[in-house]
Amino acid sequence: MAPGERAELRGALLAYFKAGNHERVRLALALFIKFPALQASLGPDFAMAVEGMHGAEADAALAARGLLVTEEARRLLTFDLADMMAAARRGLVARSGGDYRPVPELEGAPGFVLEPVPVGAAPGRPVVTFDAIIDAQATKRSAGQGSKPMPENSVKKYKRIADTFARHRGSTNAATVTVHEVEDWGDAMKAAGQPSNRSISDRLVNLGTIINWGKRQRQHREAMAGAEKTSGQVDLPSYMEKPGGETAYKLEEARTVLKAARREGDASKRWLPWLCLYAGLRISEANTLRKADFFQAEGLWFFKVTSAGKRSLKTANSERRIPVHPALEAEGFLEWARAAPSGQLFRDGATSLIGRWVKSKAVGLARPGVAPNHGLRHLFVDLCRRYGVEDSAREYMAGHSSPSVHVKYGSSDAMLPGLASEMLKVLPVLPLPANNAN
Repeated sequence: MAPGERAELRGALLAYFKAGNHERVRLALALFIKFPALQASLGPDFAMAVEGMHGAEADAALAARGLLVTEEARRLLTFDLADMMAAARRGLVARSGGDYRPVPELEGAPGFVLEPVPVGAAPGRPVVTFDAIIDAQATKRSAGQGSKPMPENSVKKYKRIADTFARHRGSTNAATVTVHEVEDWGDAMKAAGQPSNRSISDRLVNLGTIINWGKRQRQHREAMAGAEKTSGQVDLPSYMEKPGGETAYKLEEARTVLKAARREGDASKRWLPWLCLYAGLRISEANTLRKADFFQAEGLWFFKVTSAGKRSLKTANSERRIPVHPALEAEGFLEWARAAPSGQLFRDGATSLIGRWVKSKAVGLARPGVAPNHGLRHLFVDLCRRYGVEDSAREYMAGHSSPSVHVKYGSSDAMLPGLASEMLKVLPVLPLPANNAN
């Protein structure tokens, strides 16, 4: 490096180390562009710093828009956020000095909204927000050895429902909730025609759950004493369950999806539909499978559906061990899984990803009423009945079993070959490939 370049680099580095965190992001980007050799030594630390400052914001922005992007695209988004925040900070510093020229990053920012004072908060009376109750419950669930933490998606779901209710009533204070307010919220949703009556019912039940948590929590029970209990006090709207025949896949529809999956290079699209059909998995169960879940017993391959590793299952009887169907093995799934790196096999977000993909032009499943993810699970249960799979084996593999059935197949490895024999009764929906090539 020439003496002039060294002096320029020294000056740029001094400016970098004197700057604040957000200004450093802009200066670091300029350094990497001006002096590419720095990327090898400083790049990883810089990327970690940007992730720490803006990773959560990037995830929230993508989730709010229902977007699933590659890791590289997400990383670029964090850089853009860092650059934007640095520019906004420079604009604020300039304005504090009397320079009021337009700053695009400030002009495009949302306006400041003052949080309304919770209704019913009498002087001296503690305020308990819905978020505080939910956070306290999540903390409680994760405490202690062998605990079963509340899934992050569940935390977000409860907060989203509470926020919708709070905006309706104009208050975030859970300590002042009344049955009348909750009834009024339910009536308003029905009058608006959305969401569906079933979703409204679920929201009302979940809100009641949050209030019950607050009343039981040690740090909140005194303040929450005045809140009215809504569980069991609010009439839930009626709704009709869709007949299973409407939500389950027809055989030809399943063949269409499986053939489309064969053409996919994305691991989630390639394998999750096959797992849901040939193992009766819920999409959330398939999405969180890990390489370590697969094992052999007496020369046969199985995998565990488990809550181990802070995973969430619908019920205790959802814990089970399922034989790998010959169709999955013939497709090359086991070969692919063995070659995969350790950890979770599929990226998060499969529920929305597969749902959109199935209805896209790539697949073209357009029949109203069919459940794009759960419908494959329903078809697995129907195929078990069609081919005479023993009732207890079918219930166990689908995670529907009673405790007695669960003990029959889940107590030891000795019962697993018998379970595999039952799985063999389910004939493939598509002809098996001539070899195991993907």
